[in-house]
Amino acid sequence: MILPVFPVDLERHAGLKKAARVLFKTWPGLKPISHSQALTVIAKGLGYKSFHHAKELSSSWPDARPGMEITEVEWNISEAITAELQAPGNPKVAINLGNLLAYIQTLPLHHLRIFKIYPELLDGRNSFPLLPHDARSPFGKFQHSPIFPLEDGWQIFDND
Repeated sequence: MILPVFPVDLERHAGLKKAARVLFKTWPGLKPISHSQALTVIAKGLGYKSFHHAKELSSSWPDARPGMEITEVEWNISEAITAELQAPGNPKVAINLGNLLAYIQTLPLHHLRIFKIYPELLDGRNSFPLLPHDARSPFGKFQHSPIFPLEDGWQIFDND
């Protein structure tokens, strides 16, 4: 299923581009991604093959209510981010799904025009609050991170 993206969402600092910019600047992976990769990840999360596919279809959407809710969009974005994090050539990481979904909720998806036309699509949005920071956590600085590295001898020690 595809969530409609309108031409206004493709303007600078609006909609899809705004969400991609936040993703680009706050990318949770160990290896940075380019802005065009961030655009592709968001577009794939919205149901498109690529950013260019979203751009091609943007002028053809009617204002009809889509059958896709925000929770499905967030899940699709989590799958697109996971695929990018696990792409060949990237450092190996483990993914904490709860923290990843909490991270995705920081992306400004509510700026997409479809959510302004149909604000009820944002209803039922789950909240994934992060637990308070625990200085004794074996995850250290990765405690609230959606990922933690699996290479370079990084491991959790059991002190029990």
